Amino acid sequence: MDYKIVARLITDKLKDPGTYYLALVVGTLINAYGQLLVPWFRNGRDPFSAFVNEFSNRPGLTMFSVFLGYAFPFCVGTYSAVSTRYKNRRIESIAEFPERKPDPVFRATRQGEFLETGAETQRLFERFNITTAQGIIGNEAWRKLSSEEGQSEGIVIHFAAENIDYLVSAAPSSENQINVYMTRLPTSA
Repeated sequence: MDYKIVARLITDKLKDPGTYYLALVVGTLINAYGQLLVPWFRNGRDPFSAFVNEFSNRPGLTMFSVFLGYAFPFCVGTYSAVSTRYKNRRIESIAEFPERKPDPVFRATRQGEFLETGAETQRLFERFNITTAQGIIGNEAWRKLSSEEGQSEGIVIHFAAENIDYLVSAAPSSENQINVYMTRLPTSA
């Protein structure tokens, strides 16, 4: 177990206001049930008087039981969220990949229509008014990538608008779609 990741996930959860709203709502329900409704169901007396009487006789125990009503949903909610995120951190990381990768990453149809793009990729496409995969890769390179022959090896293309060379790799996706990964190649001086 990577305790640095766990500590970061706990910190993220503690910064989320929803953690405290959930504990407040559920803790209030637990306390209303345990401190007021249960005594009322058991003996039919005024539950508020019973609570005040219990508080005056045993204030420490009463405050501790009220505290537990709030602490329980807080701890369970935090544990549940952190353990779920820890177990799914690889999937979460993969899902964030297109958004964080500075080089273009996109999914397109075999005809070159964009289906999904990362945030950086979308900005690049908007800056150079690129509306299809052929607009950045070129018609011949796209034909090769969209066929089975071009997917096993990368293709080097030159993107004239930025005067940059990219290594372009593609992998087939579901429903006859293509995932395209572009990696900027170092410029020769």
